[in-house]
Amino acid sequence: MKKLFITALIAIAVGGAAFATPKKLSSIILANFNVEFKGASNVKWVVTDDYSKASFKEGNTKREIFYNSSGDIIASSKSIQLDELPINAKRTFAKMFDGYNVKEAIRFDGFDEVSYYISGENEKESVILKVSDCNQVSMFQKTKK
Repeated sequence: MKKLFITALIAIAVGGAAFATPKKLSSIILANFNVEFKGASNVKWVVTDDYSKASFKEGNTKREIFYNSSGDIIASSKSIQLDELPINAKRTFAKMFDGYNVKEAIRFDGFDEVSYYISGENEKESVILKVSDCNQVSMFQKTKK
């Protein structure tokens, strides 16, 4: 009886571990990344069924690169300085969120769009505004402090 119990526990442990095994990073994606981003540091990978994402630093810039399963870049993002934001994005944020301090700006290059995400805060709340390259504006996130 004791052997059966131990055997059952081992089977459950092994079976559970099989389901918890993380996805493996494709060698094609890794090779493409290493060629394209030789100066990358602190690289962290997230691998899903739909994409693989590398988060890293390139110099002083935070970057994220998204790959499809074939190893092609499908999107990228990078932190940018406020003076790199398009004028319409700066004006939109200033009009909508007068009195907020800008904390971070990110440029997102997707399959068919370029968008800018601007995060800011005041003493009551923090916000993230999305401004697309075709001047579409949307509230991405708003949270109370």
